[in-house]
Amino acid sequence: MTIRIIKPADRLEWHGARKKFITASVAGALLHCHPYTTAYQLWAEKTDRIQPDDAENDAMRRGRLLEPAAAQMLREERPEWVIDYRNDQAFYCDDAIRIGCTPDAFAMRPDILGDGIVQFKTSSEEAFRKAWVDPETGEVEIPLWIAVQAIVEAKMTGAKWAAVAVMVVGRGIHMEVVDIPLHEPTWQRLIWATAEFWSVTDAGQHPPIDWERDGSTVIDVYRSTVARKVDLSTDEFFDGYVARLEETRTIRREKQKLEENLRAQILYAMHDAEVAETSKFIVLAPNRIDQDGRSTRKITIKLKDQSNGSF
Repeated sequence: MTIRIIKPADRLEWHGARKKFITASVAGALLHCHPYTTAYQLWAEKTDRIQPDDAENDAMRRGRLLEPAAAQMLREERPEWVIDYRNDQAFYCDDAIRIGCTPDAFAMRPDILGDGIVQFKTSSEEAFRKAWVDPETGEVEIPLWIAVQAIVEAKMTGAKWAAVAVMVVGRGIHMEVVDIPLHEPTWQRLIWATAEFWSVTDAGQHPPIDWERDGSTVIDVYRSTVARKVDLSTDEFFDGYVARLEETRTIRREKQKLEENLRAQILYAMHDAEVAETSKFIVLAPNRIDQDGRSTRKITIKLKDQSNGSF
């Protein structure tokens, strides 16, 4: 491999450098293991069909602000390690395989020969238990897409080992450090999948659509129209799609009307009481002020614990 290192002047330049590469953070999409991104979504972004959502959400902001703290925490957790945390957004890329990455930190440790990379993650207690802990054994398991990210960063930087350090923040704070095997077949499979992705893209085509996950992306891709008419009378599926959409809309309208009527009957039975209790349910309907300044009553339903009457 021939690695270039781009040191961007700012975050805008960093985003621009990543445009023509499959980056480590989304590489799992091409291996069908990424929870937030699909190959079709990547194609739509790389071909400018949609604009990438660069807006910083709460989890991203938490990660950005806590990453320096995570680096310091790792130094305290592993005092025998030498942590090289630069926070310079250096982008490592290879123009031939069109893969790139921005490692969080480099490190040396006495038990393994050679430099390694450390990938920092932050998580809430709830998210950590759900996504990182095996419910049967209680052992920490790195999500596959994050393991792929670490492998890419190690391969692109020539590191001999990789580790993920996740800072878990809740009522307390703790860190889990997990070594990631540099699984060569996974890396080779990713190189092949990346080559296939760019080959399809450069040919003016797109990867297969996952209709369960890509529906909103397809709608965004085809958000604009031109003044023309298309004949789809020979499309054996199109009439079925139209009929099912109309049926779904009818059902939704009926369900919305039913919901409105049931809500009215519940409030009528409760009158001005904020709480109602039955043998099965606790119903909460306090006054709330919406964004327009209007007073509304939102109904919350909780199932009672039949053994002790709590909920």
